Amino acid sequence: MSKFYIYSAVLHILVIVSVTSFYSEKEQKFKEKNTMVVSVKNRKAISSQTQVNFTSEKEIPEMKTIPKEKPIEKEKKKEIKKIKRDLKKVEKSEALKETSKEIQKEKYNEFQNMNKFLQGEDGVFTAISSEGIEYEILKEIDPQYPVRAKKSGYKGMGSVKVKFLVDIDGSVKNIQFLSGEQRFGFKEEVEKALKEWKFKPIQYKNKNIKVYFEKEFKFKKN
Repeated sequence: MSKFYIYSAVLHILVIVSVTSFYSEKEQKFKEKNTMVVSVKNRKAISSQTQVNFTSEKEIPEMKTIPKEKPIEKEKKKEIKKIKRDLKKVEKSEALKETSKEIQKEKYNEFQNMNKFLQGEDGVFTAISSEGIEYEILKEIDPQYPVRAKKSGYKGMGSVKVKFLVDIDGSVKNIQFLSGEQRFGFKEEVEKALKEWKFKPIQYKNKNIKVYFEKEFKFKKN
């Protein structure tokens, strides 16, 4: 009987030790598992924190405002408007040129139809004759009888016919000797006198013109 109690007590002790050992193992595993989870979480947290710190310490690049490009349609419309404006300017300029040409043509025809005007490179008209042209002589000097003719005993009356041009300023130019006595100083005296002549600027149809004159000078011996 006493052996039975002893065996029973030993069995109970073994059962209690086994159960205690089992639960101790489970609790240890559970603690290790939790420790690993916490460790992983801590690593993630540390990694995240490091990343955040790295980002905060690194300079954030300054954002530049990029201007928005204008729509292509607007640009096309602007370009078309500009082209139209340029075309209008060109057309206006061409129209003015044509009008100017027409006016010049009309003026030219107005003189050309008279069959007595020539137009020079400078655009000025020249009357080939003074016939029908109104003019006024402001200064007129008669040529003197040549001293050389007197000394040489020239007995002729002396006559010289010339052609000369009155410029738009009224001065005499382009003296040409057509006929008459050109010896004994007659030519020189005519030329000297004509260079002193002065005309009032000649106009025809309110336009300054040049005029060719022909004149015969007759000398009288004193």
